[in-house]
Amino acid sequence: MRTFVEVLRDNAVYADHAHTFVRMDGSERTISFPDLWRRSCQRAHRLHELGLRKGDRVALILPEPDTFVLAFMGALTAGLVPVPMYPPMTLAKMEAYGETVRHILASSGARALVTVPGLEAMLRTHLVEAVANRGGEEADVRVILDHELEGELSERPTAPCDVSLDDLAFLQFTSGSTRKPKGVMVTHRNLSTNAHAIMFDGLRATSRDRGVSWLPLYHDMGLIGFVVAPLYAQVQVKFLPTLNFIRRPAIWLDAIHRFRGSITFAPNFAFALAARAVSDEQSKDWDLSCLKAVGCGAEPIQPATLRRFVERFSAKGLRPEALLPCYGLAEATLAVTFASLPDPMRTETLDAKAMHGGTATLAEGADGLELVSCGRTFPGFELAIRGEDGGTLGDRAVGEVWVRGPSVMQGYFEQPEETAEVLRDGWLRTGDLGYLVGGELFVCGRAKDLIILHGKNYYPQDIERVVSETQGIRPDQCVAFARPGTEGEECVIVAEAQTASIDPREVASQVKQRVRAELGLPVAEVVFIKRNTLPKTSSGKVRRRDTRARLEAGELELLVARKTAVPAARASSPAAV
Repeated sequence: MRTFVEVLRDNAVYADHAHTFVRMDGSERTISFPDLWRRSCQRAHRLHELGLRKGDRVALILPEPDTFVLAFMGALTAGLVPVPMYPPMTLAKMEAYGETVRHILASSGARALVTVPGLEAMLRTHLVEAVANRGGEEADVRVILDHELEGELSERPTAPCDVSLDDLAFLQFTSGSTRKPKGVMVTHRNLSTNAHAIMFDGLRATSRDRGVSWLPLYHDMGLIGFVVAPLYAQVQVKFLPTLNFIRRPAIWLDAIHRFRGSITFAPNFAFALAARAVSDEQSKDWDLSCLKAVGCGAEPIQPATLRRFVERFSAKGLRPEALLPCYGLAEATLAVTFASLPDPMRTETLDAKAMHGGTATLAEGADGLELVSCGRTFPGFELAIRGEDGGTLGDRAVGEVWVRGPSVMQGYFEQPEETAEVLRDGWLRTGDLGYLVGGELFVCGRAKDLIILHGKNYYPQDIERVVSETQGIRPDQCVAFARPGTEGEECVIVAEAQTASIDPREVASQVKQRVRAELGLPVAEVVFIKRNTLPKTSSGKVRRRDTRARLEAGELELLVARKTAVPAARASSPAAV
């Protein structure tokens, strides 16, 4: 087993291998594997010259993929602990962005912040407050501009210090979909074992494979899945800017066609976006037969979305057996289960009433809740479904997913109480709900997002799927949650409207009818908000709790005024629809 730094060094003999980085202006930069090692060592020595030492945390806020990857590799080679952070995407929502930046800088105890000149002034403001919050002085943290790390490349590069498998590699801050982000401590051993599991046990990758990714590099699926893991198998990768994909989804599949990519991963929403937004003209010359693994994870997987994606591009050579549903989380470094390649995607349609009662019973006929198998654990990993008392449940019993294995985190950085909540005798409590069938995992949702009405359990993902299929609602741009009502808990939907010209009463009526018909659940209120204003994490996950809090505080950008009375328990909220 080798550390990532040793892998970088050993890969320097592959002069004909390289990573390709597409920058936000469309230009490309190719860096060979020997140059990855040389540039990593050069940056590592420079970081030591600037006064940083092994174990120091260094925050990285770098918008371009090439500068981020080189800074990350340089920090690891220097024995530092990088703290990847997302750059501001737009000028909107800067208050929320600043709050997250200050929290992570303070929580991580970063001794340096590496960024670019265009962000320096704004980030210094947040840095001063973050340092003050932890009782330090501004001078305690150094701002380093990326170009300051460049210099002469040695023909005989060496790392400035030794790095062992049990050293802390980096802090992966959680997305914060349920609480404030926490720093997951990932060691070099965690990285190595998870990289091996992904590349060899899951993907059966060889040096002939090629990866294509637009995933955010500050998020675990983009960072570990495409920066770290591929180098263990000498897989070359083409990196695309995340924002460029969001603005023009066709660049993802076009890059796969041109680069002959065989491995790519994305969250569920990306498959829906690509199937909907890519035109026939953009795709007319594509050949996607090169793809052997199209992974889907990071958020609830909708089987219908993946089927539409395959149907849309099957004429371009995309094979349905390339679909690879998977399950993972930052606290397990990244991946926990993979479906088997090249088996076709496997799903089950469940009886909704039985599901709400805690049993995954197959539905009679076609109606029901369809869930996808996320496959089995990797060798050396264990997975159990447990009840509220911690007892292990049998097949088809819905409970909390617990995981044990060599890539489970060491804990949350400097948060012993939060660590004790989720780590029990080597087992990680994921907070996710699911069930097993013959060792295969089916994920139902988050335990803390569960909606309990009249003694029945409802998964918000199921409600949101039904709402998303209603005409007038933007697909996958809605959340469901419970709130106190005059007669107990009640269900509320917050959704982005397809256009500003919808008839809100008519669309709300359709939403309520569909949810009641398919799930047997009455909806108390449907709230319409403006496009692109639904609260989300930096990785694109919806923030249900935050949405509820903002609705009650009158902070959401409403498309139409709410008209019905608000329950007495929430009299301080804006008027209701």
